[in-house]
Amino acid sequence: MKLPPRIEEALNATGKPWSIEQGKRHHKIKLEGRMVGILPLGGFQTADMRCIKNTVSQIRKAARGEAWSRH
Repeated sequence: MKLPPRIEEALNATGKPWSIEQGKRHHKIKLEGRMVGILPLGGFQTADMRCIKNTVSQIRKAARGEAWSRH
């Protein structure tokens, strides 16, 4: 999967190992083995900046050690 540049930059900036795993409906972004975000399998519109901004925020929070949950 080709990640949006801003998400890839955020992952690389952490200096921690990261990976992308394919699930049934989403690509799961993992940082040090912990899920920090998801992206839809079918892709998304590049104009959907909220999705990208939210994912970058989640990555940064996880890198700082803050808990991330989906509620």
